[in-house]
Amino acid sequence: MDIADKLWAREEIRDILHRYCKGIDRRDWDLVRACFADDHVHKHGEFEGPADEFIGFASEILKKVPATHHSISNVHIDLSDDGTKATTEANFVAYHYIEAGVPEFGPVPTGGKTTDWIVAGRYCDHLEKRDGSWIIVRREAFHDWERYDEANEPQGS
Repeated sequence: MDIADKLWAREEIRDILHRYCKGIDRRDWDLVRACFADDHVHKHGEFEGPADEFIGFASEILKKVPATHHSISNVHIDLSDDGTKATTEANFVAYHYIEAGVPEFGPVPTGGKTTDWIVAGRYCDHLEKRDGSWIIVRREAFHDWERYDEANEPQGS
């Protein structure tokens, strides 16, 4: 791979990570699904399974969370010499706004109050270039820390 190919591959890989966050935050499950290969294995906390089951798992949790904001930073990419495989480690911070009146929310106790739940961690991915495009074939998500606090009502539009 020449330097231009390496730079382009890195940009395409970063784009997949950003599309995943956009899809989660917009509840665009088709966009989320398009980030993962058909034979993808996803491990996130207590969940481990294929992409379609992860989307079902995530969408059920997020039904009780009207607003989220996922950000990616410090993306480390290791490309294989032949440019067909890559591993990444990317930091994420995910903000979740939980409305009042949700007394039982599995990940965090809300006591029925409006709650901010913040999770910081890492997405560790294995990607492959298939049919000319990069795709995530395995993801492990690690929660390095999380916190939750009673929240104020959101401001703005």
